[in-house]
Amino acid sequence: MGAITISAPAYSQYLFLDTNGDGKSSMNPYERDYVPADILYSTTTSIDVYFVTDKNPDGTAAVCGTGEPDFKINSYEFILTHSGYGGSVQYGAWTDNMGYSNGGVLCGDSTVCKGGNDVWVAMYKFTYDQPGKYKIGSLAVTVTGWPALDFTISTTLHPLAATSFGSNCSGTRGDHTIRLGEDFMNAYGNSAPIPVTNTTWGKIKMAYK
Repeated sequence: MGAITISAPAYSQYLFLDTNGDGKSSMNPYERDYVPADILYSTTTSIDVYFVTDKNPDGTAAVCGTGEPDFKINSYEFILTHSGYGGSVQYGAWTDNMGYSNGGVLCGDSTVCKGGNDVWVAMYKFTYDQPGKYKIGSLAVTVTGWPALDFTISTTLHPLAATSFGSNCSGTRGDHTIRLGEDFMNAYGNSAPIPVTNTTWGKIKMAYK
C-alpha cells in the first residue's frame, strides 16, 4: 500500500504525499537518505501534495517524448482514495500553494469534490510555471484508525476525473495534459503502519508515539 506504479509509455515524473512536513516521500525507493515514515495518525490534521514535473524518482531528468524542451506546469489535479486496517479519512478544505485561482473539478465546489473514500482536487491558471518540484498545496484531514491514502487514476465521483498536470509538453493525447497511468508512472501515497495491539509492547509504543 502507499505507492502506485503503472506500466505505460512514460516520461516518469512523479508525485507524492508528505504527512510529516519534511518535503520528502518515505515511499520513494530511490531516497538515499533516511526519511521518516509518512504515516497518518489521529493527530494528523493536514497533508501536503507534491508534484515533481522534471525529474524521475531516481533524480534523473524527465524527457518530453513529443519534443518540447521541458515540463512547465499550469494546472494540477489528483484523486486520493483511502483504505487500511479499518481506518478512515475525512477530507476537509484544500489550500493552494501555487497561486492558482481557478477551480477545475466538475462536482463539489469546483476545487474539491469528495464522496465515499475518494477526493478529487483540481486548480489551474493560464500561464506556465517553470519545471521543478512543487508543493502544490495542503489538504485538511481528520484521521481515525490506521488508513493509507493512495493516488488513483479514476473515481466514481466523475468520469472525467484524473491525476495529472497541465504542461507545455503535449503528452500522449496531444492535449498538453500529463496523466498518471499514461504519461508517467509513479505516485507515492503514505505508509500504513501495523496496528498497535493491546499488549505491553503495544502500550509502550503508544506512550512514545
